[in-house]
Amino acid sequence: MGPDKVTMMHQKSFPIVHIIGLPGAGKTTLGRQLSKRLGFPVFYIGTYRARYPKTAIGEVDAWVTLFCALSRRGWKSCILETTGLNFREEFLRKALPFGQMMTVKLEASRKTLHKRIGMKKKSEQGGDWLFSKDLPDKVAFVDRLYKKFDLLPADIVINTERLAKAQVYRLALKKISGLELL
Repeated sequence: MGPDKVTMMHQKSFPIVHIIGLPGAGKTTLGRQLSKRLGFPVFYIGTYRARYPKTAIGEVDAWVTLFCALSRRGWKSCILETTGLNFREEFLRKALPFGQMMTVKLEASRKTLHKRIGMKKKSEQGGDWLFSKDLPDKVAFVDRLYKKFDLLPADIVINTERLAKAQVYRLALKKISGLELL
């Protein structure tokens, strides 16, 4: 029996898998699952933001540091998890050659996102997560940017509304690799 497509991905260069979604859509969960299966590291913009002051300059420094980490990997074979709403992400979509980045967009209704955010630990619901005073938490972020997020382009779109985490993972893996999993 020969190697499957996912195994073959480990042996060759693979584009950045860019997972975008609003808070509560399932980005972190999907990123962890794909990382485990594909053997690719996950880069979370939130991890980089936490290293710098919550200022406009701190925001830029976080993105520059993230871009440097992606550059060290040759801009391939990794997972990038962000909301997709930052203009620096738009820069990535325009700057990288076609096929260098594959965007997976996770969607859900505003009501579902609010519910999922509410189920998170208080410390994970937002508060200090942004430096913006007009977006005090993740619920406000969803409310403000829901319509804008809907307009973002993606190679793969998955509505996580009525899917279990395992179903989202299997669907994403199938679409990414073209491999039908049980």
